[in-house]
Amino acid sequence: MIDFGAVPSDGGNRGGMERKGSPEVSGSTDWRVDVGWLDLTLPTVEENLAVDEALLVAADERNGKAVLRFWEQPGSAVVLGASRRIDADVQVERCVADGVPIARRSSGGGSVLIGPGALNVTLVLPIAANPALATVDGAQSSVLERIAAGIRVGGAAVEVCGSGDLTVGGRKFAGSAQRRLKNWILVHASILYDLPIHRIDRYLRLPGRQPTYRRGRSHEDFLMNLPISRTILCDLIRSTWSPSSLLTATSDVPQDLLESLLAEKFANRSWIERL
Repeated sequence: MIDFGAVPSDGGNRGGMERKGSPEVSGSTDWRVDVGWLDLTLPTVEENLAVDEALLVAADERNGKAVLRFWEQPGSAVVLGASRRIDADVQVERCVADGVPIARRSSGGGSVLIGPGALNVTLVLPIAANPALATVDGAQSSVLERIAAGIRVGGAAVEVCGSGDLTVGGRKFAGSAQRRLKNWILVHASILYDLPIHRIDRYLRLPGRQPTYRRGRSHEDFLMNLPISRTILCDLIRSTWSPSSLLTATSDVPQDLLESLLAEKFANRSWIERL
């Protein structure tokens, strides 16, 4: 049985000044979706990745709901993209020495370091919600642009760059990935707001494929923390989707799906280490 109450979901107010008042962002009239929101962090990275997948599968196969989820891993962890090779992306010996777990998600994209100071944002959406969601590129750009629009209300000059990055002044503070099923998609992003960048250099190798705008820069020269607190980040992003209801873990995250996904994928070493 998964313990849904094990980790407080409030990651604190690290990373920036608070902004008074409630942000307001006008959503595009092209979007036709009723989103519920969930602030839920489970103890392990494997469980948290499985929650994202369970929400997607439940929506696609069980008439589930559109969801905006926030979570923040309580300890450092490396997360591989679905098709990434461990030896190419990860400083494995350093991870083992420091007790940093290595996990694999089922979405594409590159490998990332997450932990305290990295806010993970998950969106599960019906493809019919917007014409742009019909294609991989259209979905990624439209969802990220909507997230960026929300953050801009907080005063940051955010741009969408590359194949799925959020940047300020040419420096990246968020990456994203996508998974598609028949009628629903999952887009999730990791937003750096108070993560020690030097730890990324310690645990991740430089990616073999880099966007042009990176210009060969090291992790420390290329990446940055967005100086906005977790609380305000959540408020800004949530306001762009105007969620109609607060979801609960016990009723909206299917326990049976979560347990089967952990056994088959996310906690299965043969799946994690398959590449």
